[in-house]
Amino acid sequence: MAWYSVSLDTLRSFAIFLVVAALVALAFFGYRHWEAWALERQATNLVEEARDLVAQLHARGELPQFAEEFATGRELLHQAEESRAKGDLRTTVERARRSRDVLAAVLGMLEQKGDGGEAQFISVHGNAEFRRADSNDWEEARNRVVLRSGDRVRTGANGSADIVFSDGTFYTVSPNSSIVISRRVAGARNEQSVTMEHGWLNLMTTESPTRVETPDAEARVSPDSEAFVTYEEQTRSGRIAAVRGAVQVRNASGQVRELGDLEQVVQEGSLLSDAKPLPAQPQLTVPADKREIDVSRQREVTLAWLPVQNATGYTLQVSRNRLFGDNIIDVSGRTKTSARLRVQGEGNFLWRVAAEGRGNERGPWSPVRLFRIATKASDSGGEDHEPPELVIDDAVGYGSIFIVEGRTEAGATVEVNGEPVQVNADGSFTKTTQLLGEGWSFIEVRARDTWGNTVDRRRRVYIDSP
Repeated sequence: MAWYSVSLDTLRSFAIFLVVAALVALAFFGYRHWEAWALERQATNLVEEARDLVAQLHARGELPQFAEEFATGRELLHQAEESRAKGDLRTTVERARRSRDVLAAVLGMLEQKGDGGEAQFISVHGNAEFRRADSNDWEEARNRVVLRSGDRVRTGANGSADIVFSDGTFYTVSPNSSIVISRRVAGARNEQSVTMEHGWLNLMTTESPTRVETPDAEARVSPDSEAFVTYEEQTRSGRIAAVRGAVQVRNASGQVRELGDLEQVVQEGSLLSDAKPLPAQPQLTVPADKREIDVSRQREVTLAWLPVQNATGYTLQVSRNRLFGDNIIDVSGRTKTSARLRVQGEGNFLWRVAAEGRGNERGPWSPVRLFRIATKASDSGGEDHEPPELVIDDAVGYGSIFIVEGRTEAGATVEVNGEPVQVNADGSFTKTTQLLGEGWSFIEVRARDTWGNTVDRRRRVYIDSP
């Protein structure tokens, strides 16, 4: 029989290791539980907002001009409710948010007294402008501004804009881009059309197809598809890609290319290449989404993702704005699948990654993740007693439904009438809320910073009866 002796220090070290491992596991599962709860709450709020908008539109009676757009919004809500019943909360959030934006756009265009608007700005960042078809003057792009056939939209080096069309198609106009809004294609009532003059355009369709034209080609994007189009005026070159779904590309001489998931064509003048594969979407690993990092304890942040098959490099972007119009970091050609960032300043930061192929083509962006840099009050050398900035930019009413837009300090949390609001990394926010009763009422907005300081703002509004 063999005897073994174990020192008391060894036993103590082993016990400490077990305790630490247990605490780490508990923290991990606790975070996962909180993350699931937060996602469930977000899904619930978005579904309720979309339901409220459906009820408000129903109260208006017949909607002959936007009947199909209203149907698209309701169908997206139905899909969100189905996803929620299956426990797929991320799909629920995506579908419910799109339903809410489509229905809000219909309400916005109805408020314009049926002027034939084709689209509407949903979110704007940085230098973004529009010009009416019958004007030579450029105006600053603003949320909820209606766009009509012939209107131009352009973005500067730090500008970007989200636009929703009345048929439910979503466009993101990237920096240094210019497009022209076109009326529905004759003979196909549901098809919207956009002419791209230069830049980069991402789009997602719902129940209807759409078209994007460049000077030398045309892309027809099928329903329930995701695509992007790029075009450079000086070289008359660009790329048209199907990220998901199907895209048909046709040039002036009749060449046709059919694209499926993760396929693209390269346009050189009036010539189209054969369909080529695109690198897949990278999968982000660390940090976990919405991770909070204490700057007093951690001076670096590691961003990491899984390798993409056949990728030759990666593009990494870090921004304070969800449209990535003015980036803190924007680097391409990275061969590693991780990056270490030096922590500088507090706030919310968004990041995403795209894989690059052998022909320098860039694939679709990964889903966006957020991390938050904050200083714990107990660890700081002093206390901050100043409340955060809070501004209510607008509160647009559609009967009892109000769309509240504002901005606060980066990193702060916001509530509108007691309901939590998703705050963008730059501190901007939009919230759809419903008020009960008729006549004058108040919308109450509260912001809280990382120190616990709060500030309240009230906006007096009038509720129209249905």
